[in-house]
Amino acid sequence: MKRVKNILIFGAGSVGTHHANAARTLNCNVVICDINFSKFKYMKNNLYPKRYGSWDNKIKFISYKDIFETENNYDLIIIGVPPQNHLELLKKCFIFLKFKKILVEKPLCVFNQDFSFINKIKNKNKIYCGFNHSISDSFLYLINLVSKKRIGNIKKVEINWKEDFKLVLNAHPWIKNLKQSYLSNLKKGGGGCHEYSHALHLALILKKILFKEKKISMNKNIIYKKEKNLFYDSVSKISFNNRLKSLNLNIDTISNPCQKNITVIGENGTIFWERKIEKKYEKIEIKKNKNLTYKFFKLSRCDDFINQIKILLFKKKKYDQISNIKLQSGVEVMKLLQNFFKYV
Repeated sequence: MKRVKNILIFGAGSVGTHHANAARTLNCNVVICDINFSKFKYMKNNLYPKRYGSWDNKIKFISYKDIFETENNYDLIIIGVPPQNHLELLKKCFIFLKFKKILVEKPLCVFNQDFSFINKIKNKNKIYCGFNHSISDSFLYLINLVSKKRIGNIKKVEINWKEDFKLVLNAHPWIKNLKQSYLSNLKKGGGGCHEYSHALHLALILKKILFKEKKISMNKNIIYKKEKNLFYDSVSKISFNNRLKSLNLNIDTISNPCQKNITVIGENGTIFWERKIEKKYEKIEIKKNKNLTYKFFKLSRCDDFINQIKILLFKKKKYDQISNIKLQSGVEVMKLLQNFFKYV
């Protein structure tokens, strides 16, 4: 009989709720830790039932002041709190808690924070970063098509990751407006490039495949939203290119309906990847030699989190999956964010 996995989740907000449901779906023991018990009460009485039908009484709570006194051994710790608190929690977990793996939600931290101490952590291979979009079956299928040159040598990649922040707030009804959220403050981990850093991650994966040459140029054009109590990157256009190929990433926080898609243009055709989570699917469309083929992948928002925990704790670990959420992925994205905002 297999031992039940023990999971500790920091944060009783939206992400913590998704992770808790995913873990319980996989029959794990779940403990939620939050600095504010009222947030757990809201999760129990409102957020979780609204999203998943009813509360699961097997989900337990422990206060932040008590958690670091425990002797429990966790198979997985998940850090699902605002980005500016990720590093502090990561340090404390390594000092005071026993665990096999730890998942830090994306992004790893805020662009202006120093994360160099991670290199000195003895068991840093235990750390993963929550870029769950990069381990979806559809994206891995896309990468396989590009790597095997299904449409010949690639000339251009266009990534659009556009979603109005109002749509994000709709999923967080306890936040009345953007000013009450860290999303409105770039220096607290807000703004488009932090919140949609999984798009940066997808771009970096494709960049490694597209550009084998060392010399490529990067250009960026970032538009900031500046008002009283608001300062964040609202629209960002980033491009990597040489004289033969280009990769363009477009992120914005103003588009409604949202757009999450990737277009890959090759010598012999085009591949189009699209995420339509409201319709519960991701899609691949291949145009080649006047032929058009489709492949649909069923996916719901809760599947994002279920698949991630499966890969970390249960599933036979395929290299192309687990490597996409290793610590190095989070570090590479943070270096890019530091480059974007070094003069802010």
